Amino acid sequence: MKRRVRRSFKHRSLRQLVRVALLAWNSDRCWDAICELRMRGSPATLALAQTLCRSGNWRKRALGVNIAAQLRQRVGSESVEYALVPTQQLLLSHLHDAREEIVDAAVAGLGHRPHADALPELVRLAAHRNRDIRFSVACALGSYFEPESVAVLLRLARDVDDDVRDWATFGLGTLHDVDTPEVRERLWQNLGDAEADVRGEAVIGLAVRGDARVIDHLLALGDDGWGSLDLNAAKKMASPRLLSALQALQRGVQRRADLNPGWLGELHLALAACSGTATAH
Repeated sequence: MKRRVRRSFKHRSLRQLVRVALLAWNSDRCWDAICELRMRGSPATLALAQTLCRSGNWRKRALGVNIAAQLRQRVGSESVEYALVPTQQLLLSHLHDAREEIVDAAVAGLGHRPHADALPELVRLAAHRNRDIRFSVACALGSYFEPESVAVLLRLARDVDDDVRDWATFGLGTLHDVDTPEVRERLWQNLGDAEADVRGEAVIGLAVRGDARVIDHLLALGDDGWGSLDLNAAKKMASPRLLSALQALQRGVQRRADLNPGWLGELHLALAACSGTATAH
């Protein structure tokens, strides 16, 4: 697949960047302009975002919210968060916008800039009919570690939408470290999901918690069933019981015409971890 080359807008003015974003709405060009605006953290850019957020035009409001969501300032070769409190207030104020696109952008922003006042709204929006909003809630809750967040992720990990289930399972399994019977059971149930990404996030979450059932699950995969996340789980379990299966995978590597270097790297790490384990799980 041909890799998309991001356009450089570093020499465009704020006004020009806004014009590009609005005229090319929701295209790659639009998002390239938004990315540049987000890196222009300054009083002028903050004021611009605030003005856009007050507009009667929903696309302008959406643009303002999207800028506020990740506003940063370049400092040498690095970037730092800019105007955290005023941008959080902008995001919170648009969780009840009449346009779902703007609510979605505000939810996503409050994942990058978490605020305690947002959590009750995220809980409410987790039941929204719009799958994009539910997806953004699943992503955002990875930054909220209260019990309410875990309860909502448990529900979203059963969502009808594949991407929502994937991100909720990732949030439960990896971003949160809560280890309860309910969390383990949900992760275990998601090991049987129809989507490979959901299964992968579930196995990682169980491996992080040292759940011994992961070993038998991995041994049942067969030579062609191991994905990168399965290998990562084997590395985390570091069990000698997995060594023979991993060695068989290694012997069969030359027969895989579609071998991914990242997959091979995970295999080597899993082999090292399992061969170096002193006691079996």
